[in-house]
Amino acid sequence: MTCVCIDTNLFLELYGTDEDPGEIFADIGALKEYLVFPDIIFDEFLRNRSKVLGRAADELRRREMGEVLLPSILRESPKVAALQRTGEDYNRVVWALYDSIQGMIIDPAADPVARAFRDLARDPAVRVFRRTEDLITRAHRRKLLGNPPKSPGTGTIGDEVIWETLLLNLKEDLIFITRDWTYRYHTAYLTEEYRERTGGALTITDRVSDALKMTERPPSAALVRFEGRDEKSAG
Repeated sequence: MTCVCIDTNLFLELYGTDEDPGEIFADIGALKEYLVFPDIIFDEFLRNRSKVLGRAADELRRREMGEVLLPSILRESPKVAALQRTGEDYNRVVWALYDSIQGMIIDPAADPVARAFRDLARDPAVRVFRRTEDLITRAHRRKLLGNPPKSPGTGTIGDEVIWETLLLNLKEDLIFITRDWTYRYHTAYLTEEYRERTGGALTITDRVSDALKMTERPPSAALVRFEGRDEKSAG
């Protein structure tokens, strides 16, 4: 059987899409019998969702309307008062939305993406691989040797832990879905290493729809748009 692993970055990108994340999670759910997750992906998602939502909240707050400066000849116009009321109403909505985002940060149950991710992670059909001290040691060694995949910065080994976990636990073919170029730039190296360590074949892609082909389920229109393809090319 072919396994599918979806990297953290794809789930985090659902916070920035115009598409309905519920539809995309339904597509991902169709793969649950194939899905495998190193447990560090759950940590990365919970840790980074707060940063993504925090940036969205800050951007919204910057859209607050300030005082409108008008020439003196317009200040007696009744439309000025109407403009001021409109601005106040607008700012109230901005702050209400800001508070909603803050609520999602504090309580993942109020966050539709986090809820869907949690349900997926808890599905008994999904295989979850737990990290061990041995895997952490292997990841540190990979980091020191400079072998891909390479986590950004010098103090983190998330990508290395993910990869070592997959190498240790899998013997099947693997479709690895990621938006992280550290995997895609090193496809040749990782494909050969995966074959040597597991005996399986590795496919690295940035599209869930590539894995959906195994199920003969067509991707939803939301997923097609999220992946940046038209209906014809998705077929």
